[in-house]
Amino acid sequence: MKALALAAAVSLTFSLAAFAQDSKLSLKPNGGAKQPAEAAANIDVVAIQKKIDEFSEAIKRDPRNEKLFAARGQAFIRLGQYEKAIDDLTFAVNANPRRQAYFAVRGDAFAKAKHYRNAFDDYAKALEIGPPSDYLYAHQASSAVLMSEYALAEKAAKAALNLNPRDISTLALLGGVERGLGKYSESLKTLNKAIELAPLEPSLLKLRADTYMKLGRSDLAKKDLDASNLRRP
Repeated sequence: MKALALAAAVSLTFSLAAFAQDSKLSLKPNGGAKQPAEAAANIDVVAIQKKIDEFSEAIKRDPRNEKLFAARGQAFIRLGQYEKAIDDLTFAVNANPRRQAYFAVRGDAFAKAKHYRNAFDDYAKALEIGPPSDYLYAHQASSAVLMSEYALAEKAAKAALNLNPRDISTLALLGGVERGLGKYSESLKTLNKAIELAPLEPSLLKLRADTYMKLGRSDLAKKDLDASNLRRP
């Protein structure tokens, strides 16, 4: 049951953060990492492949330019070619190991390729370089859950919430982790905060129902489950 509850929390985190489809980090000239205001709803495969081809031609002319490798690596992520992305971003990281965004975006590629330990380590390195961000901490927490390191996940999720205390996906993740660690009262408080922000989200209600069951409140659990079924799209 612990694994199922944590899986639900991670699934919700990925869904709300759009983690599973697109890297939301982009590379800035100063070496930091930023999240754009909007992520493209639809991926134009032809256009992205054209950019990859252009980057490849540019790399032939300038084979030591890590920015070209990083840009092509990010394009590979958008096409789901994660191993190719990792190769390009590793070149960029080795060429410039003090640029936060290279580690952050490679962390995304590792996570999407299900190399969760490598993803966790890259997010940690990005945070070490700075500046810290709730994005990096939250995705580090998700990676920790997926490698069954729940104490690490709790620590990272709390750090993310210190920076962005109203992030629903991170609250959901932390609530699921706390529940999995047997911290049912803490889990209930965390999930209540998330549900205050998103009262119509069925996945949150199901997570809270699971916590209520562990607290012996089957009546409240049933109420949440009934509400989640009514609110299912």
